[in-house]
Amino acid sequence: MSGTLVLGYDVESASESTAGFMAGAADLHEKYDIPWSIYLTGHTIDAQKDNIKPFIDHPLLTVGQHTYSHLLLKSVYMQPGDGKEIHGCFPSCFVKGGSLEQCTEEIARTQKIILDEFGIVCKGITGPYNYYRGLVDRPDLLQVLQDNGITFSRCNGRDFRDCQPTPLTEQPFFYTDQGFPDILELGIQGYQDDFYWERFDDRSHGETYQDWLYWMLEEISKKDLIFNLCSHDHGTKTKEEFYTHKAWLEDLIKRALDLGIRFAGPEDIYQEMKKEQVA
Repeated sequence: MSGTLVLGYDVESASESTAGFMAGAADLHEKYDIPWSIYLTGHTIDAQKDNIKPFIDHPLLTVGQHTYSHLLLKSVYMQPGDGKEIHGCFPSCFVKGGSLEQCTEEIARTQKIILDEFGIVCKGITGPYNYYRGLVDRPDLLQVLQDNGITFSRCNGRDFRDCQPTPLTEQPFFYTDQGFPDILELGIQGYQDDFYWERFDDRSHGETYQDWLYWMLEEISKKDLIFNLCSHDHGTKTKEEFYTHKAWLEDLIKRALDLGIRFAGPEDIYQEMKKEQVA
């Protein structure tokens, strides 16, 4: 037993933070020789392609998409039930998802942008905001993913309240029951980033995000589970700001290495689970 850590980042800010993030993330992952993945919005590519291109061929990098405009694939209705605001709303928060037509257009558009700008056939997607149970109830959206050559998804990333953390029991699975046995749902376990930990965590595993991350590593190590971590290109205008703002990330990598946890990319998980599926 060792557990597996997958590091994936939503690159969505379409700002100077994208440049610092890409430089810092490439440097960090090269330093430790571990795989990483990014999920780009088309809008971010249009705004920051010159700051993305120098790193796009990084040998440890997998490139996915995040729709064009950060369009939700499904509506999200957050009901935390803890008496606190969520996204400026109280006591609940509804964020409307796009229509099937809007989702189809944005996914196809972003696939084309990634191919045209970077020469990459994109195979992965993170659904903005993520959703309870992923896309198990949306075979129409799964068909859109399949039609666009997408084979792995990070859409399963909320609990029954449409909040977080997503429990570790939500492990990767293929959408076989929905008729799409070649699309893998990786999910996002835990919190989407430190800001969601700050909002939702009950501090039962410590007073800092780092405490919670270390607990997660212990859990996946003991139970040989997959932890697909999510973070974002927020507050990282320079490489130096990346290392300051995301100091927890390097600490996480060091702790995982100390525990003997392996690092994998999304396509590694796909190929391993596909072999098990065939067997």
